Amino acid sequence: MNDTTVLLRSVDVRIPGYRILRPIGEGGMASVFLAVQESLDREVALKVMAPALAANAEFTERFLKEGRITAKLNHANLVTVFDIGSYGSVYYLAAEYIPGGTLREKIQAGMRVGEALDVACDIARGLDFAHAKGFVHRDVKPGNILFKADGVAVLADFGIAKAMDAQSGATMAGASIGTPDYMSPEQARAEAVDGRSDLYSLGAVLFEMLEGHPPYEAGDPFTVALMHVTQPVPTLSAEHAWLQPLIDALMAKLPEQRVGSGEEFMQAVETLLAASPQAASIARARVVRRRNAGGNRHSMTQSRSARTGATVRGVPAQARAPRWMLPVFALAGGVLVGVAAWWWFAAKPPVGISPPPAEPVAQSAPAPQVTQPQPIDASSSEIPALLLQADTYRDYGTKQELSRRLTFPPGENAVDLYRRVLALDPANTRARQGLADVAKFYLDSARGFCDRELWPVCGNLATDGLKAEPDNVQLKALVERAQAAARGG
Repeated sequence: MNDTTVLLRSVDVRIPGYRILRPIGEGGMASVFLAVQESLDREVALKVMAPALAANAEFTERFLKEGRITAKLNHANLVTVFDIGSYGSVYYLAAEYIPGGTLREKIQAGMRVGEALDVACDIARGLDFAHAKGFVHRDVKPGNILFKADGVAVLADFGIAKAMDAQSGATMAGASIGTPDYMSPEQARAEAVDGRSDLYSLGAVLFEMLEGHPPYEAGDPFTVALMHVTQPVPTLSAEHAWLQPLIDALMAKLPEQRVGSGEEFMQAVETLLAASPQAASIARARVVRRRNAGGNRHSMTQSRSARTGATVRGVPAQARAPRWMLPVFALAGGVLVGVAAWWWFAAKPPVGISPPPAEPVAQSAPAPQVTQPQPIDASSSEIPALLLQADTYRDYGTKQELSRRLTFPPGENAVDLYRRVLALDPANTRARQGLADVAKFYLDSARGFCDRELWPVCGNLATDGLKAEPDNVQLKALVERAQAAARGG
Protein backbone atom coordinates (compact mmCIF):
# COMPACT_ATOMS: atom_id res chain seq x y z
CA MET A 1 0.00 0.00 0.00
CA ASN A 2 1.46 3.36 -0.95
CA ASP A 3 1.36 6.61 1.00
CA THR A 4 -1.42 8.10 -1.06
CA THR A 5 -3.63 5.08 -0.48
CA VAL A 6 -3.07 5.51 3.26
CA LEU A 7 -4.06 9.14 2.87
CA LEU A 8 -7.30 8.27 1.11
CA ARG A 9 -8.30 5.83 3.83
CA SER A 10 -6.98 7.25 7.05
CA VAL A 11 -6.75 11.04 6.92
CA ASP A 12 -9.82 13.04 7.81
CA VAL A 13 -9.46 15.97 5.42
CA ARG A 14 -11.08 19.17 6.67
CA ILE A 15 -10.55 22.34 4.64
CA PRO A 16 -12.74 25.37 5.35
CA GLY A 17 -14.96 26.19 2.40
CA TYR A 18 -14.90 22.69 0.93
CA ARG A 19 -17.07 19.64 1.52
CA ILE A 20 -15.39 16.36 0.65
CA LEU A 21 -17.64 13.94 -1.25
CA ARG A 22 -15.42 10.99 -2.16
CA PRO A 23 -11.91 10.04 -3.31
CA ILE A 24 -11.47 9.95 -7.08
CA GLY A 25 -7.78 9.24 -7.57
CA GLU A 26 -4.20 9.52 -6.44
CA GLY A 27 -0.95 10.72 -7.91
CA GLY A 28 2.73 10.63 -7.12
CA MET A 29 2.47 13.02 -4.20
CA ALA A 30 -1.19 13.75 -3.54
CA SER A 31 -4.68 12.31 -3.32
CA VAL A 32 -7.59 13.72 -5.29
CA PHE A 33 -11.12 14.09 -3.92
CA LEU A 34 -14.38 15.14 -5.49
CA ALA A 35 -15.50 18.08 -3.34
CA VAL A 36 -17.92 20.96 -3.34
CA GLN A 37 -16.59 24.51 -3.16
CA GLU A 38 -19.29 25.81 -0.86
CA SER A 39 -19.02 29.52 -1.70
CA LEU A 40 -19.94 28.84 -5.35
CA ASP A 41 -21.73 25.52 -4.86
CA ARG A 42 -19.66 23.87 -7.59
CA GLU A 43 -17.93 20.53 -7.78
CA VAL A 44 -14.15 20.63 -7.91
CA ALA A 45 -11.28 18.17 -7.97
CA LEU A 46 -9.51 18.81 -4.67
CA LYS A 47 -5.89 17.66 -4.68
CA VAL A 48 -4.47 17.19 -1.18
CA MET A 49 -0.77 16.62 -0.59
CA ALA A 50 0.23 13.48 1.28
CA PRO A 51 1.03 14.32 4.94
CA ALA A 52 4.45 12.65 4.72
CA LEU A 53 5.38 15.08 1.95
CA ALA A 54 3.74 18.15 3.45
CA ALA A 55 6.54 18.28 6.01
CA ASN A 56 9.13 18.46 3.24
CA ALA A 57 9.78 22.02 2.10
CA GLU A 58 10.91 20.93 -1.38
CA PHE A 59 7.75 18.93 -2.05
CA THR A 60 5.58 21.66 -0.60
CA GLU A 61 7.12 24.20 -2.95
CA ARG A 62 6.64 21.87 -5.90
CA PHE A 63 3.00 21.35 -4.99
CA LEU A 64 2.34 25.08 -4.70
CA LYS A 65 4.31 25.66 -7.89
CA GLU A 66 1.92 23.38 -9.77
CA GLY A 67 -1.00 25.53 -8.75
CA ARG A 68 0.71 28.79 -9.60
CA ILE A 69 1.73 27.49 -13.01
CA THR A 70 -1.63 26.04 -13.92
CA ALA A 71 -3.46 29.14 -12.69
CA LYS A 72 -1.63 31.11 -15.38
CA LEU A 73 -2.81 28.75 -18.10
CA ASN A 74 -6.46 29.51 -18.72
CA HIS A 75 -7.32 27.53 -21.84
CA ALA A 76 -10.10 25.21 -22.99
CA ASN A 77 -7.70 22.29 -23.36
CA LEU A 78 -5.94 22.73 -20.03
CA VAL A 79 -7.38 21.99 -16.61
CA THR A 80 -8.36 25.21 -14.82
CA VAL A 81 -7.17 25.83 -11.24
CA PHE A 82 -9.59 27.74 -9.00
CA ASP A 83 -7.79 27.90 -5.67
CA ILE A 84 -4.58 26.84 -3.94
CA GLY A 85 -3.52 27.11 -0.33
CA SER A 86 -2.99 25.40 3.00
CA TYR A 87 -4.92 24.86 6.21
CA GLY A 88 -2.84 23.77 9.14
CA SER A 89 -0.56 21.04 7.81
CA VAL A 90 -2.81 20.28 4.82
CA TYR A 91 -1.84 21.67 1.42
CA TYR A 92 -4.53 21.64 -1.24
CA LEU A 93 -5.34 22.68 -4.79
CA ALA A 94 -8.89 23.04 -6.12
CA ALA A 95 -9.21 22.50 -9.86
CA GLU A 96 -11.87 22.04 -12.49
CA TYR A 97 -13.58 18.67 -12.12
CA ILE A 98 -13.32 16.74 -15.40
CA PRO A 99 -15.82 13.85 -15.29
CA GLY A 100 -15.17 12.04 -18.57
CA GLY A 101 -12.35 9.71 -17.52
CA THR A 102 -8.82 9.48 -18.89
CA LEU A 103 -7.29 8.68 -22.24
CA ARG A 104 -5.82 5.54 -20.72
CA GLU A 105 -9.33 4.09 -20.43
CA LYS A 106 -10.18 5.01 -24.02
CA ILE A 107 -7.02 3.39 -25.35
CA GLN A 108 -7.82 0.20 -23.46
CA ALA A 109 -11.29 0.19 -25.01
CA GLY A 110 -9.91 0.81 -28.52
CA MET A 111 -9.93 4.07 -30.46
CA ARG A 112 -10.85 5.05 -34.00
CA VAL A 113 -8.51 7.03 -36.19
CA GLY A 114 -10.66 10.16 -36.24
CA GLU A 115 -11.01 10.11 -32.48
CA ALA A 116 -7.25 9.73 -32.01
CA LEU A 117 -6.53 12.69 -34.28
CA ASP A 118 -9.10 14.84 -32.48
CA VAL A 119 -7.51 14.08 -29.13
CA ALA A 120 -4.02 14.76 -30.46
CA CYS A 121 -5.13 18.13 -31.85
CA ASP A 122 -6.90 19.06 -28.63
CA ILE A 123 -3.73 18.44 -26.64
CA ALA A 124 -1.55 20.12 -29.27
CA ARG A 125 -3.76 23.19 -28.93
CA GLY A 126 -3.34 23.24 -25.16
CA LEU A 127 0.41 22.72 -25.43
CA ASP A 128 0.70 25.50 -27.99
CA PHE A 129 -0.89 27.89 -25.50
CA ALA A 130 1.29 26.71 -22.59
CA HIS A 131 4.48 26.88 -24.64
CA ALA A 132 3.63 30.41 -25.73
CA LYS A 133 3.40 31.29 -22.04
CA GLY A 134 6.86 29.82 -21.49
CA PHE A 135 6.00 26.50 -19.86
CA VAL A 136 6.88 22.90 -20.72
CA HIS A 137 4.61 20.18 -19.30
CA ARG A 138 7.28 17.43 -19.24
CA ASP A 139 4.88 14.55 -18.56
CA VAL A 140 2.38 14.29 -21.41
CA LYS A 141 0.85 10.81 -21.14
CA PRO A 142 -2.58 9.13 -21.36
CA GLY A 143 -3.13 9.29 -17.61
CA ASN A 144 -2.80 13.08 -17.70
CA ILE A 145 -5.32 13.55 -20.51
CA LEU A 146 -8.91 13.87 -19.31
CA PHE A 147 -12.22 14.37 -21.08
CA LYS A 148 -14.94 16.92 -20.49
CA ALA A 149 -18.59 15.96 -20.76
CA ASP A 150 -18.68 17.07 -24.42
CA GLY A 151 -15.67 14.89 -25.27
CA VAL A 152 -13.07 17.65 -25.44
CA ALA A 153 -9.63 16.41 -24.34
CA VAL A 154 -7.92 18.38 -21.57
CA LEU A 155 -4.33 18.17 -20.35
CA ALA A 156 -3.93 17.94 -16.58
CA ASP A 157 -1.17 17.86 -13.97
CA PHE A 158 1.47 20.47 -14.53
CA GLY A 159 3.11 19.16 -11.37
CA ILE A 160 6.51 18.73 -13.00
CA ALA A 161 6.25 21.60 -15.46
CA LYS A 162 8.90 24.27 -15.44
CA ALA A 163 9.34 27.64 -17.03
CA MET A 164 11.55 27.36 -20.12
CA ASP A 165 13.91 30.05 -18.87
CA ALA A 166 13.98 28.98 -15.22
CA GLN A 167 16.72 27.07 -13.44
CA SER A 168 15.50 24.39 -11.07
CA GLY A 169 17.33 21.76 -9.09
CA ALA A 170 14.48 19.39 -9.81
CA THR A 171 15.33 19.39 -13.50
CA MET A 172 19.10 19.37 -13.36
CA ALA A 173 21.25 16.46 -14.50
CA GLY A 174 20.51 13.33 -12.55
CA ALA A 175 16.81 14.03 -12.19
CA SER A 176 15.37 13.05 -15.54
CA ILE A 177 11.67 13.75 -14.96
CA GLY A 178 8.88 12.21 -16.97
CA THR A 179 7.32 8.86 -17.81
CA PRO A 180 9.66 6.52 -19.76
CA ASP A 181 6.99 5.29 -22.20
CA TYR A 182 6.52 8.86 -23.49
CA MET A 183 9.86 10.49 -22.64
CA SER A 184 11.71 12.45 -25.32
CA PRO A 185 15.34 11.52 -26.07
CA GLU A 186 16.63 14.79 -24.65
CA GLN A 187 14.55 14.28 -21.52
CA ALA A 188 15.91 10.74 -21.09
CA ARG A 189 19.41 12.16 -21.37
CA ALA A 190 18.62 14.86 -18.78
CA GLU A 191 19.36 17.63 -21.27
CA ALA A 192 17.62 20.98 -21.49
CA VAL A 193 14.09 20.70 -22.91
CA ASP A 194 11.63 23.04 -24.58
CA GLY A 195 8.15 22.66 -26.02
CA ARG A 196 9.37 20.23 -28.67
CA SER A 197 9.94 17.67 -25.92
CA ASP A 198 6.21 17.77 -25.14
CA LEU A 199 5.47 17.33 -28.84
CA TYR A 200 7.61 14.20 -28.91
CA SER A 201 5.62 12.85 -25.98
CA LEU A 202 2.41 13.72 -27.82
CA GLY A 203 3.71 11.67 -30.74
CA ALA A 204 4.24 8.68 -28.45
CA VAL A 205 0.69 9.12 -27.15
CA LEU A 206 -0.68 9.35 -30.70
CA PHE A 207 1.16 6.15 -31.64
CA GLU A 208 -0.41 4.37 -28.67
CA MET A 209 -3.88 5.67 -29.53
CA LEU A 210 -3.54 4.22 -33.02
CA GLU A 211 -1.79 0.95 -32.24
CA GLY A 212 -3.02 0.18 -28.72
CA HIS A 213 0.46 -0.05 -27.19
CA PRO A 214 3.37 2.33 -26.51
CA PRO A 215 5.95 2.88 -29.26
CA TYR A 216 8.70 1.06 -27.36
CA GLU A 217 8.23 -1.81 -24.93
CA ALA A 218 10.68 -3.63 -22.68
CA GLY A 219 10.85 -5.31 -19.30
CA ASP A 220 12.12 -2.30 -17.34
CA PRO A 221 11.82 1.51 -17.46
CA PHE A 222 15.55 1.96 -18.04
CA THR A 223 15.46 0.04 -21.29
CA VAL A 224 12.35 1.87 -22.49
CA ALA A 225 14.03 5.23 -21.91
CA LEU A 226 17.14 4.00 -23.69
CA MET A 227 15.08 2.88 -26.69
CA HIS A 228 13.70 6.41 -27.10
CA VAL A 229 17.31 7.51 -27.56
CA THR A 230 18.72 4.67 -29.66
CA GLN A 231 15.90 3.18 -31.71
CA PRO A 232 14.46 4.53 -34.99
CA VAL A 233 11.16 6.39 -35.04
CA PRO A 234 8.50 3.69 -34.49
CA THR A 235 6.63 2.44 -37.54
CA LEU A 236 2.85 2.24 -37.63
CA SER A 237 1.10 -0.91 -38.76
CA ALA A 238 -0.01 -1.25 -42.40
CA GLU A 239 -3.53 -0.17 -41.47
CA HIS A 240 -2.28 3.19 -40.20
CA ALA A 241 0.79 3.63 -42.44
CA TRP A 242 -0.73 6.65 -44.15
CA LEU A 243 -0.44 8.51 -40.83
CA GLN A 244 3.29 7.80 -40.49
CA PRO A 245 4.30 11.36 -41.51
CA LEU A 246 2.61 12.65 -38.33
CA ILE A 247 4.56 10.23 -36.13
CA ASP A 248 7.77 11.11 -37.97
CA ALA A 249 7.16 14.83 -37.49
CA LEU A 250 6.48 14.50 -33.76
CA MET A 251 8.98 11.80 -32.80
CA ALA A 252 12.11 12.79 -34.72
CA LYS A 253 15.07 12.08 -32.48
CA LEU A 254 16.48 15.59 -32.71
CA PRO A 255 14.24 18.47 -31.54
CA GLU A 256 15.12 20.64 -34.54
CA GLN A 257 13.75 17.95 -36.86
CA ARG A 258 10.28 17.93 -35.27
CA VAL A 259 7.36 20.22 -35.89
CA GLY A 260 8.05 23.44 -34.08
CA SER A 261 4.71 23.99 -32.36
CA GLY A 262 1.32 22.53 -31.61
CA GLU A 263 -0.21 24.77 -34.27
CA GLU A 264 2.23 23.47 -36.86
CA PHE A 265 1.22 19.91 -35.99
CA MET A 266 -2.48 20.75 -36.37
CA GLN A 267 -1.79 22.27 -39.78
CA ALA A 268 0.06 19.08 -40.70
CA VAL A 269 -2.99 17.02 -39.74
CA GLU A 270 -5.22 19.16 -41.95
CA THR A 271 -2.76 18.87 -44.84
CA LEU A 272 -2.52 15.10 -44.51
CA LEU A 273 -6.29 14.66 -44.27
CA ALA A 274 -6.76 16.77 -47.38
CA ALA A 275 -4.17 14.82 -49.38
CA SER A 276 -4.86 11.22 -48.32
CA PRO A 277 -7.59 9.08 -49.94
CA GLN A 278 -7.92 7.15 -46.67
CA ALA A 279 -9.16 10.33 -44.96
CA ALA A 280 -12.32 10.70 -47.06
CA SER A 281 -14.62 9.12 -44.48
CA ILE A 282 -13.08 11.24 -41.73
CA ALA A 283 -13.61 14.43 -43.71
CA ARG A 284 -17.28 13.59 -44.32
CA ALA A 285 -17.86 12.77 -40.65
CA ARG A 286 -16.17 16.00 -39.60
CA VAL A 287 -18.57 18.04 -41.73
CA VAL A 288 -21.54 16.26 -40.15
CA ARG A 289 -20.13 16.67 -36.67
CA ARG A 290 -19.44 20.37 -37.20
CA ARG A 291 -23.02 20.86 -38.36
CA ASN A 292 -24.35 18.99 -35.32
CA ALA A 293 -22.17 21.10 -33.06
CA GLY A 294 -23.97 24.20 -34.26
CA GLY A 295 -21.08 25.62 -36.22
CA ASN A 296 -19.18 26.53 -33.04
CA ARG A 297 -16.15 24.46 -33.93
CA HIS A 298 -13.86 25.76 -36.63
CA SER A 299 -10.67 24.55 -38.23
CA MET A 300 -8.03 22.89 -36.13
CA THR A 301 -5.86 25.98 -36.15
CA GLN A 302 -8.59 28.16 -34.64
CA SER A 303 -10.57 25.88 -32.38
CA ARG A 304 -10.82 22.17 -31.72
CA SER A 305 -11.78 20.06 -34.71
CA ALA A 306 -15.22 18.53 -35.04
CA ARG A 307 -15.13 15.18 -33.35
CA THR A 308 -15.69 12.08 -35.42
CA GLY A 309 -16.41 8.45 -34.84
CA ALA A 310 -15.22 7.37 -38.27
CA THR A 311 -12.88 4.41 -38.52
CA VAL A 312 -10.53 4.44 -41.47
CA ARG A 313 -9.98 1.01 -43.04
CA GLY A 314 -8.60 -0.08 -46.37
CA VAL A 315 -5.43 -0.72 -48.30
CA PRO A 316 -2.59 1.44 -46.94
CA ALA A 317 -0.99 3.85 -49.37
CA GLN A 318 2.10 6.01 -49.28
CA ALA A 319 1.25 9.38 -47.72
CA ARG A 320 3.04 12.45 -48.90
CA ALA A 321 5.15 13.89 -46.11
CA PRO A 322 4.52 17.60 -45.45
CA ARG A 323 7.20 20.02 -46.65
CA TRP A 324 8.35 20.56 -43.10
CA MET A 325 9.29 16.91 -42.80
CA LEU A 326 13.03 16.58 -42.04
CA PRO A 327 15.14 13.43 -42.18
CA VAL A 328 16.00 11.54 -39.03
CA PHE A 329 19.76 11.51 -38.40
CA ALA A 330 21.81 9.28 -36.14
CA LEU A 331 22.46 10.59 -32.63
CA ALA A 332 26.12 11.14 -31.76
CA GLY A 333 27.54 11.09 -28.24
CA GLY A 334 25.68 12.71 -25.39
CA VAL A 335 25.38 12.01 -21.72
CA LEU A 336 22.47 10.01 -20.39
CA VAL A 337 21.90 10.76 -16.72
CA GLY A 338 19.26 9.27 -14.48
CA VAL A 339 16.85 6.60 -15.53
CA ALA A 340 18.10 6.15 -19.11
CA ALA A 341 21.86 6.73 -18.49
CA TRP A 342 22.72 6.89 -22.17
CA TRP A 343 26.43 7.74 -21.78
CA TRP A 344 27.77 4.21 -21.55
CA PHE A 345 25.93 2.88 -24.55
CA ALA A 346 26.82 5.95 -26.64
CA ALA A 347 30.46 5.37 -25.81
CA LYS A 348 30.20 1.65 -26.67
CA PRO A 349 27.29 1.13 -29.08
CA PRO A 350 26.30 -2.54 -29.33
CA VAL A 351 26.97 -4.20 -32.63
CA GLY A 352 23.91 -4.34 -34.86
CA ILE A 353 22.22 -1.02 -34.06
CA SER A 354 21.93 0.87 -37.32
CA PRO A 355 21.39 4.64 -37.33
CA PRO A 356 18.31 6.02 -39.06
CA PRO A 357 18.84 7.01 -42.71
CA ALA A 358 20.50 10.34 -43.45
CA GLU A 359 18.53 10.97 -46.62
CA PRO A 360 15.07 12.62 -46.56
CA VAL A 361 12.30 10.06 -46.38
CA ALA A 362 8.52 10.35 -46.39
CA GLN A 363 8.22 7.75 -43.68
CA SER A 364 10.56 6.61 -40.93
CA ALA A 365 13.03 3.86 -41.68
CA PRO A 366 11.79 0.39 -40.83
CA ALA A 367 12.90 -1.03 -37.52
CA PRO A 368 15.73 -3.57 -37.61
CA GLN A 369 14.40 -6.81 -39.03
CA VAL A 370 14.87 -9.40 -36.35
CA THR A 371 13.03 -12.66 -36.70
CA GLN A 372 11.31 -13.72 -33.50
CA PRO A 373 10.09 -17.33 -33.70
CA GLN A 374 6.70 -18.14 -32.29
CA PRO A 375 6.81 -19.21 -28.62
CA ILE A 376 7.73 -22.84 -28.13
CA ASP A 377 4.96 -25.08 -26.84
CA ALA A 378 5.46 -25.68 -23.14
CA SER A 379 5.22 -29.45 -23.64
CA SER A 380 7.94 -29.55 -26.28
CA SER A 381 11.38 -30.87 -25.34
CA GLU A 382 12.91 -30.17 -28.73
CA ILE A 383 16.31 -28.85 -27.74
CA PRO A 384 17.30 -27.45 -31.16
CA ALA A 385 14.10 -25.39 -31.34
CA LEU A 386 14.57 -24.10 -27.80
CA LEU A 387 18.15 -23.12 -28.57
CA LEU A 388 17.15 -21.38 -31.78
CA GLN A 389 14.60 -19.22 -29.99
CA ALA A 390 16.91 -18.57 -27.04
CA ASP A 391 19.72 -17.48 -29.37
CA THR A 392 17.33 -15.20 -31.24
CA TYR A 393 16.24 -13.53 -27.99
CA ARG A 394 19.87 -13.22 -26.87
CA ASP A 395 20.94 -11.52 -30.10
CA TYR A 396 17.86 -9.30 -30.09
CA GLY A 397 18.43 -8.12 -26.53
CA THR A 398 22.18 -7.58 -26.79
CA LYS A 399 22.43 -6.12 -30.29
CA GLN A 400 19.06 -4.58 -31.23
CA GLU A 401 16.62 -3.49 -28.48
CA LEU A 402 18.92 -3.53 -25.51
CA SER A 403 17.98 -5.98 -22.70
CA ARG A 404 14.65 -6.84 -24.32
CA ARG A 405 13.78 -10.55 -24.14
CA LEU A 406 16.85 -11.36 -22.07
CA THR A 407 15.17 -11.89 -18.70
CA PHE A 408 11.57 -10.86 -19.35
CA PRO A 409 8.73 -11.86 -19.81
CA PRO A 410 8.78 -14.96 -17.62
CA GLY A 411 9.11 -18.18 -19.59
CA GLU A 412 9.70 -16.45 -22.92
CA ASN A 413 13.14 -14.89 -22.60
CA ALA A 414 16.67 -16.01 -23.41
CA VAL A 415 17.67 -16.92 -19.85
CA ASP A 416 14.59 -19.02 -19.15
CA LEU A 417 14.86 -20.86 -22.46
CA TYR A 418 18.54 -21.64 -21.96
CA ARG A 419 17.68 -23.01 -18.51
CA ARG A 420 14.98 -25.20 -20.03
CA VAL A 421 17.62 -26.66 -22.33
CA LEU A 422 19.97 -27.29 -19.41
CA ALA A 423 17.18 -29.00 -17.51
CA LEU A 424 16.98 -31.47 -20.39
CA ASP A 425 20.71 -31.59 -21.14
CA PRO A 426 22.83 -30.28 -18.22
CA ALA A 427 26.03 -30.41 -20.27
CA ASN A 428 24.74 -28.45 -23.26
CA THR A 429 27.60 -26.09 -24.13
CA ARG A 430 25.51 -23.83 -26.37
CA ALA A 431 23.05 -23.08 -23.59
CA ARG A 432 25.85 -22.45 -21.12
CA GLN A 433 27.55 -20.09 -23.55
CA GLY A 434 24.24 -18.29 -24.11
CA LEU A 435 23.85 -17.64 -20.40
CA ALA A 436 27.45 -16.46 -20.25
CA ASP A 437 26.81 -14.04 -23.13
CA VAL A 438 23.78 -12.56 -21.35
CA ALA A 439 25.72 -12.23 -18.08
CA LYS A 440 28.60 -10.51 -19.88
CA PHE A 441 26.23 -8.05 -21.54
CA TYR A 442 24.85 -7.00 -18.15
CA LEU A 443 28.31 -7.01 -16.56
CA ASP A 444 29.76 -4.67 -19.17
CA SER A 445 26.74 -2.39 -18.97
CA ALA A 446 26.67 -2.28 -15.17
CA ARG A 447 30.39 -1.53 -14.96
CA GLY A 448 29.99 1.54 -17.09
CA PHE A 449 27.22 2.91 -14.87
CA CYS A 450 29.05 2.11 -11.63
CA ASP A 451 32.17 3.86 -12.92
CA ARG A 452 30.03 6.94 -13.49
CA GLU A 453 28.37 6.55 -10.09
CA LEU A 454 24.93 5.91 -11.56
CA TRP A 455 24.24 3.49 -8.75
CA PRO A 456 20.55 2.59 -9.20
CA VAL A 457 21.03 1.67 -12.85
CA CYS A 458 24.28 -0.17 -12.08
CA GLY A 459 22.61 -2.24 -9.37
CA ASN A 460 19.57 -3.07 -11.47
CA LEU A 461 21.65 -4.22 -14.43
CA ALA A 462 23.97 -6.32 -12.27
CA THR A 463 20.95 -7.92 -10.61
CA ASP A 464 19.54 -8.83 -14.02
CA GLY A 465 22.90 -10.33 -14.94
CA LEU A 466 22.75 -12.60 -11.90
CA LYS A 467 19.60 -14.14 -13.35
CA ALA A 468 21.85 -15.61 -16.04
CA GLU A 469 24.80 -16.47 -13.78
CA PRO A 470 23.76 -16.43 -10.11
CA ASP A 471 27.29 -17.24 -8.94
CA ASN A 472 29.09 -14.60 -11.01
CA VAL A 473 31.50 -13.01 -8.55
CA GLN A 474 31.94 -9.81 -10.57
CA LEU A 475 28.22 -9.19 -10.83
CA LYS A 476 27.76 -9.81 -7.10
CA ALA A 477 30.53 -7.31 -6.37
CA LEU A 478 28.81 -4.67 -8.49
CA VAL A 479 25.49 -5.24 -6.69
CA GLU A 480 27.21 -4.85 -3.33
CA ARG A 481 29.04 -1.74 -4.54
CA ALA A 482 25.79 -0.15 -5.74
CA GLN A 483 23.97 -1.01 -2.51
CA ALA A 484 26.78 0.42 -0.39
CA ALA A 485 26.77 3.63 -2.41
CA ALA A 486 22.99 3.91 -2.03
CA ARG A 487 23.41 3.64 1.74
CA GLY A 488 26.06 6.34 1.64
CA GLY A 489 28.86 3.92 2.36
